Amino acid sequence: MKKFFLFALAVIMLVACEQPKVTVLKLSENTLQMTVGDMDILEVEPNEAGVVWSSSNELVATVEDGIVTAVGVGYSTIRATLGSRYAECQVYVIGAKGETLSLTPAIVPLKKGDTYQYTYTSTYDVPLTWKSSNEEVATVSDAGLVTALKGGNTIITLSNGLEELTSRVAVEHTWGEYALVWSDEFDGATLNTQNWTIEVNGSGGGNQEKQYYTDRPENIRIENGNLVIEARKEEYNNREYTSARINSRDKQYFKYGKFEARIMFPKGGGTWPAFWTMGNDYSKVGWPKCGEIDIIEHVGNQPRMASFATHTPYKNGTKGNNWSSRSYLDGLEEEYHVYGIEWIEDDYNGMDRIHFTIDGERLATVMEDAEHVDDNYYWPFNKEHFIIINLALGGTMGGTIDDAIFDSPVLMKVDWVRVYQREEK
Repeated sequence: MKKFFLFALAVIMLVACEQPKVTVLKLSENTLQMTVGDMDILEVEPNEAGVVWSSSNELVATVEDGIVTAVGVGYSTIRATLGSRYAECQVYVIGAKGETLSLTPAIVPLKKGDTYQYTYTSTYDVPLTWKSSNEEVATVSDAGLVTALKGGNTIITLSNGLEELTSRVAVEHTWGEYALVWSDEFDGATLNTQNWTIEVNGSGGGNQEKQYYTDRPENIRIENGNLVIEARKEEYNNREYTSARINSRDKQYFKYGKFEARIMFPKGGGTWPAFWTMGNDYSKVGWPKCGEIDIIEHVGNQPRMASFATHTPYKNGTKGNNWSSRSYLDGLEEEYHVYGIEWIEDDYNGMDRIHFTIDGERLATVMEDAEHVDDNYYWPFNKEHFIIINLALGGTMGGTIDDAIFDSPVLMKVDWVRVYQREEK
């Protein structure tokens, strides 16, 4: 009896060892996106006789020997079955226009505490996924209900696993009052080098300008509570004119706020004074990727003209398509005025705006592109910028220089430069 038991056990073990391994059934595709009328082929592995094909919704897609035909808009599961094994492919069929989802509107402006229910439709009877890119700004429920929490922008995404749509929620900021965060009153004996770098070069701004920028007191100095930049006609390092330019790069730089300076411009043909900013990443990305805001430019050949401009990689002066605006006013020369910008984050429907001002009056406005919010190629004005002050001569904007103007000192005077910012309540 004992021998028989051992023999039977050995037979059972031998049979067990000779059992073939179960091979997982696989399809050549896990998902298919099709248009009504399309046909596609699914291959099964291993390719053995006896595979049974089926469709969960033959009004959407049919299948015969692995050939899938899209017959209607919707969603179906194609299954290949072999014995106890099966594999599936999810088939999504769209109409001629290609839409599977709809989501409106494209922009939703809200205030903190507001809610908003999106309008949406879905072609497929499949689960939908909602997502907010910044849940500190706003959240979204599984049914598309948005709740605004904090000022700013967030992108709401609706997905069905195959296609996704987006909408932007812009929650209005609630700002406090502006407060002074930095200034230079030019009250010392010399220029404060913790704030400013004096540029020394003969290339000017690369605009065919005629001056050589120096750091000599003949061209730049502090005098009677003013920064004084003096343009001179003189031979200097193969140039016929000298002047000065300062910048606050890597020393004083700011993102958003009011930037203002009280300035007196010189008069005379060929003068080109300016108060402007560039992105503090200039040394890394260069111009125009850094972005440029021309708070004010004046040219002596047009005594009443005040020019405001911006430059971006997409639209800049070298392309001749940059944004600019001009106002014509009396008394711009040899009189003090406060020139400034109010650079506001998410000011209108989540888009930044820059207002250009003279003596507090808004004279021009440029706004971020709604289709490219927070895209630095189109709007490199959502990062820190540093300040530049200079007096150029001639060049593409300054024009012809009238040498007779140098019979008297040609002076640009800056009483102060101030930056104000505000915090959100």
